[in-house]
Amino acid sequence: MNDLRFALRQLIKNPAFSAVAVITLALGIGANTAIFSIVNAVLLRPLPYPDADRIMVLNESANGQEFSVSLPNYQDWKRDNNVFKYLAITRRESRNLSGIPGREAERIPCASVSEEFFKVIGLSPKLGRTFNEEEEKPGGPPAVVISDRLWQHAFARDASVLGQTIKLHNQAFTVVGVMPAEMNSPQDTDVWFPFARRIVPFWQDRTIHPMLFVWGRLKPGVTIDQARTEMKAIAARLESEYPATNARASISITPLLESLIGKFRTNLTLLLCAVGLVLLIACANVANLFAARGAARAREFAIRAAVGATRRQIIRQLLVESFLIALLGGVLGLFIATWVRDALVGLAPQGVSRFQDVSFDLSVLSFTCAIALVTTLLFGLWPAWQTSHGDVQVALQSGSHSSGISLAAKRTRDWLVISEIALTLTLLVAAALVLKSFSRMQSLQLGYEPHGLITARMELPFRVYSTRERMGTFTNLLLEKIRALPGVQSVGIGSNSPLMGGWQTGFYREGIPIPTPSQMPDANLEAIGGDYFATFKLPVLRGRTFNVGDTANSPRVIVIDQALAEQYFPGEDPLGKRLSVDVGNDNEGYAFAEIIGVVARMRFHAFDETAPMPVIYCSTAQAYRTGLGLFVRAGSGAKALDKPIRDIVSSIDPNQPVFDVRLMQDRVEDTWGTQRLLTFLFSVFAGLALVLAMIGLYGLLAYTTLKRFREIGVRMALGARPAQIRALVLSHGMRLLVVGSGIGLLAAFALSRVLQSVLFEVKGIDLRIYLGVGLILFGATLLASWLPARRASRVDPMVSLRTE
Repeated sequence: MNDLRFALRQLIKNPAFSAVAVITLALGIGANTAIFSIVNAVLLRPLPYPDADRIMVLNESANGQEFSVSLPNYQDWKRDNNVFKYLAITRRESRNLSGIPGREAERIPCASVSEEFFKVIGLSPKLGRTFNEEEEKPGGPPAVVISDRLWQHAFARDASVLGQTIKLHNQAFTVVGVMPAEMNSPQDTDVWFPFARRIVPFWQDRTIHPMLFVWGRLKPGVTIDQARTEMKAIAARLESEYPATNARASISITPLLESLIGKFRTNLTLLLCAVGLVLLIACANVANLFAARGAARAREFAIRAAVGATRRQIIRQLLVESFLIALLGGVLGLFIATWVRDALVGLAPQGVSRFQDVSFDLSVLSFTCAIALVTTLLFGLWPAWQTSHGDVQVALQSGSHSSGISLAAKRTRDWLVISEIALTLTLLVAAALVLKSFSRMQSLQLGYEPHGLITARMELPFRVYSTRERMGTFTNLLLEKIRALPGVQSVGIGSNSPLMGGWQTGFYREGIPIPTPSQMPDANLEAIGGDYFATFKLPVLRGRTFNVGDTANSPRVIVIDQALAEQYFPGEDPLGKRLSVDVGNDNEGYAFAEIIGVVARMRFHAFDETAPMPVIYCSTAQAYRTGLGLFVRAGSGAKALDKPIRDIVSSIDPNQPVFDVRLMQDRVEDTWGTQRLLTFLFSVFAGLALVLAMIGLYGLLAYTTLKRFREIGVRMALGARPAQIRALVLSHGMRLLVVGSGIGLLAAFALSRVLQSVLFEVKGIDLRIYLGVGLILFGATLLASWLPARRASRVDPMVSLRTE
């Protein structure tokens, strides 16, 4: 307790030293705590399901790509496997919820799940039950289980919800159960249906992959590797039995948590490593501060040793002071982390619920405490050991500005600054590479103009809009009314438009042998209406677009993009040629359609789409779709159209909700979410590291200049010019820069290889980046060295010689 009181008095007695040390550590600890809180929420926090590590997600895979499962394949997997205790199939979709008194119609996420899905998850209903045997049969009683979230906001947690009827896509369903708050699979679902009610006959075709995904719970004692081995054997058998549809098809098995957050693991791990380097730089800074302060207090400790204090007591005293600094830095760092948390969540990728659940729970607080204790040892132990081993006789005889410090101590302080420079160069190179990668993403040619374009989505009830004629009536009236809004330049609709979903189809040219399903080329398929191409500002290169003459009863016509034209019609004019395409109409299958136009390329998916697929466009008059995207170009006034669009849809169909109303530019920027967070934080960490390293260099040179005060006076008395004194100090700083840069370059080369997996169109070894970083570091070092050098060159030799 005496040591603690004495340490507190020492820190109060030296407020400047205490403030610099606490703030330096607070920045390092705060940054680490903030990043760890995200890592904890996204990567480390387990899923709220019993034995969640036993839950697997299964997909079909081929050529390194994963895709949804065909229903017959799932049925074979379920029948033949011996590694899963339960195996279930799911299909996500959304429906319009209505029929609740006092509430307008709204769109909610739903899922059709097979009978064992709730057993796979391992949670029981909070109220009621899951589906019984009758409800699981095709044509059985229409029943649903709802989420705790929907129970809260639609029914105010009324326990009498069981047995109530709700309408989903204008069809009545009875609520038979409410799941607990922990249950939100798959992907934030609010309503679960029996899967058997959703099956349509053509799903029994193995070539059809209707967005079905398989979930399984491993049997006790079965490992993931054992499951993968058995399922691959099943896939090989199916390939031999059905070579036309299952050629080269395998089965991928991924733990549920990994399937949710796997793509964020590398980026968050890199951020945690980067912020750890910042903490090391902060610790090196504070260690040098404590070493300098220990040297200044050498006489004090020599006197204490002379009157009987042991080395252990001196080390303990200094470690208590270090602990107090670390404790204060940890508390302030926690406040800093709390303050920046909302900013980090705002920069995080949208639509990932785990990023939104960042909190400072016990594990984060424990991490902060652990960091504070570790930093106590990192920056406190060496200065304490060095001070306790000082020569008592020399310390008692030395003046306050004596240069009588050991060569080992000088070298250690130099190496601390060298390490700061090396770590800073590594972070600066990493930040520059990530920044250049992000710049490349932003300048990526999308093929369309996202600015001034507002988008919205609608899911039309298939029981109400059961024919293409009814769909046409709705969409034509919608387009007509929106065109009449002030400021609207053009309007179009699409079914699977850029960044709003995906629909792939097979196709082949007329006149060639029909390919097998495994050899069939694929293309993105987009059903469009209105002034779609004009709204996206997508140039028509040849031919025409769709017109009122292209109806359900007229010959099938399509428009293709430039990529498909160049790849499948090289050196030919594709106009008038025909492709056999399955546009998704029930009971229609593949049918030949004439190519009437060619448009420019347009990127449909995120920037990291490895191989953009060609695109086939068909008319909504000839392809039945209930899920629609609405696109309205209105320049700077686009954002103000949210309410008018909703009002127009409501005037046509009061039970039809509009959802996901957003500017197209916002959708584009969301695809950068992870990279934006990575770029921002790497830049902040690199800037913080640069500032801390230069403060450390300045402090070292200022301290050594002060210790050489008498030597400098002697040199000047013997005729040394101020320029030579400045060169003496500057050369010390430059030597540290050269050695630190050499080590930092090696570390930067190694880190760039790790970063390569997250860089977009940027090579890890970029000479211009290394040169630019070198110039920045040289300029900062020159500035940090110039101030002590300038002060040294102004020393009055008479004053310095009289000081002792």
